[in-house]
Amino acid sequence: METQTGNLETSFINDDIMICSCFKVYASTIQMSIHSGGAKQVSDVSDMTNAGVGCRACVCKIERILNGFPPQCGDCSLCPGCGTVSRNCKCA
Repeated sequence: METQTGNLETSFINDDIMICSCFKVYASTIQMSIHSGGAKQVSDVSDMTNAGVGCRACVCKIERILNGFPPQCGDCSLCPGCGTVSRNCKCA
């Protein structure tokens, strides 16, 4: 998958990681559901990819991708799932 340099939204695709272990859905698949499929909410991504419909542990990561953040919480980023600084994140 080709990415644009310097674009936070797609820069993490080079390290395509599995977001949903229940259905083996990778970050690139979620990005495609957003860019090609028009997904705007977690439910849209779930409908297109099945990510987030199993144990739901990946919903925080899906929300981060939807908001243009890398899927993994960094030390200083806020988690859209629980709203706390990532080092205090309870969404893992």
